[in-house]
Amino acid sequence: MKKWIALGLALMVALCGTSAFAETSRHERVYVVAGADGTVKSLTDSIRLENRDGLDEIADRTMLTGIQNVSGTESFTLDGESLTWKAEGKDIVYQGTSDKTPDLLPVVTLTLDGETVTADELENRTGEAVLTVSYQTPEKQPALALTILPLPEEGISDLKLENAFLFSEMGRQILAGWAVPGLDEALKLPASFTVSFHADHVRLPWMMTLASFDPLDLAYQELQKRIPVDPHTELQEITSLLTALQNGETLPVVSGKANLLVAGINTLNDSLTQLNDGAVSLVTGADTLAGGAAGVKDGAASLASGAASLSEGAAGAETGAASLEEGLTALTGSNETLNAGAQALFEGILRAANQQLAASGLDQAGLTLPELTAENYAEVLQAALDQLSSDAVKDLPMAQAARESLAALKEQLDQTSQFVTGLKAYTAGTEQAAAGAATLHTGLTSLNTGAAQLSQGAATLSAGAVSLNEGAATLQTGVKTLQETGTQKIRDTILTVEKTAAGWMLPYVQNDLTKALSLYDELHGSVENAGYDLRPEGMRTVTLYVIRTDLH
Repeated sequence: MKKWIALGLALMVALCGTSAFAETSRHERVYVVAGADGTVKSLTDSIRLENRDGLDEIADRTMLTGIQNVSGTESFTLDGESLTWKAEGKDIVYQGTSDKTPDLLPVVTLTLDGETVTADELENRTGEAVLTVSYQTPEKQPALALTILPLPEEGISDLKLENAFLFSEMGRQILAGWAVPGLDEALKLPASFTVSFHADHVRLPWMMTLASFDPLDLAYQELQKRIPVDPHTELQEITSLLTALQNGETLPVVSGKANLLVAGINTLNDSLTQLNDGAVSLVTGADTLAGGAAGVKDGAASLASGAASLSEGAAGAETGAASLEEGLTALTGSNETLNAGAQALFEGILRAANQQLAASGLDQAGLTLPELTAENYAEVLQAALDQLSSDAVKDLPMAQAARESLAALKEQLDQTSQFVTGLKAYTAGTEQAAAGAATLHTGLTSLNTGAAQLSQGAATLSAGAVSLNEGAATLQTGVKTLQETGTQKIRDTILTVEKTAAGWMLPYVQNDLTKALSLYDELHGSVENAGYDLRPEGMRTVTLYVIRTDLH
């Protein structure tokens, strides 16, 4: 059995080891013999002082009595708790004893058919047995415990394990159970292990427990190295950020990489406001254009009614026709600017949409979209909507929000495309009207050859003015729809998504993360410098409990 005991001891020592110590390191091994109920029968504390710098004297602290040097003949002086060794450059191994209760003791509970029994009673009976090993930690210090129990060759069957496992050594089955007692129950780590079996006059002689607080302390120190910022500050800043986002306020300045995210969100929200303000201005311009188009329509109707009497004053009519042609030519002169402005508006909305999609985090959810253009936006957004509607993601809150946002974006782009097409139709109508005016002018120049042609030209002009008025009304309706159900809806939708996401995350940060950080701090406070004997200041000490429990 010495071989597997040594292997278990080596494993625990490795877990308790450190990568580097100060000038002198201190290894404490507390050897305990205890009863099944956790009563201490004997205790020996063995301490090794590694004198790496070859010091002549080593200053230590101890509460032990009966101190003996077990590694050589070096002498010591003891003044109260101060222990000074004449090391002469050598390592020192000494041991002593104390009546102090160890920080951890295994306690065995044994039942047979639901009745509490002792190991002696179990040896003389048959039935369904349950063996539970828990660990007393008077100071509630978190520890890592490993208990090894050699199983007899006969008397045990139908073995069931909880937080334990079996291995074989030299043809013998060995039971190893583990636990992490002393931690907060919220962490849901086992504080005991249980073995159930059918017992038939079985003898359970003893078990060996290896326990240490140091692996948890080392884990905490490693976490501190890997966390580049103060977690308390980080948690406070995240809470302030999410609170401002939920309330629709300007996001506060935070430290670290999170500030880049804050700047991006603020820029996005400002850009959405500017986009909507621009759409409002466009609505005002469309209203003005519609009013002017109505006046043109009325004027063209009056021109058509006066065409019948135009033959009575051919010279005057020719002059009037020239003026009309000049006015329509000037009107068509702005067609290129109108068309370019509409196209620029469409491209601007596409750019804003691309920036919105780039900052939306869809790529982190595995959804990568190509850059939207006037030619591909409908196909790209419809494909994204189909993907977000798949069974795998459609019920996720972020997927639902993203689906609504993308649908609104597609609707806005469709309306903008319709607006651009309508405007092109309008400018084409003005060009047609200008051509009609030219024809009218030519006809009036040839008025002597027929007033009928003039009347027909005036009628054509009136019809063109009606089309112009209808086009302006369509434009007016389109830009209003663009602002009310497009830019305004996009802005409101994105702000709603931001508030919803913040509202979903804030309780998690305020409750779960705060609790986790509290446990993180509590763990450090519990295991820092934990040990059996006193510890000298500035000297790293690693403590390992080796506890033999006699079950009989």
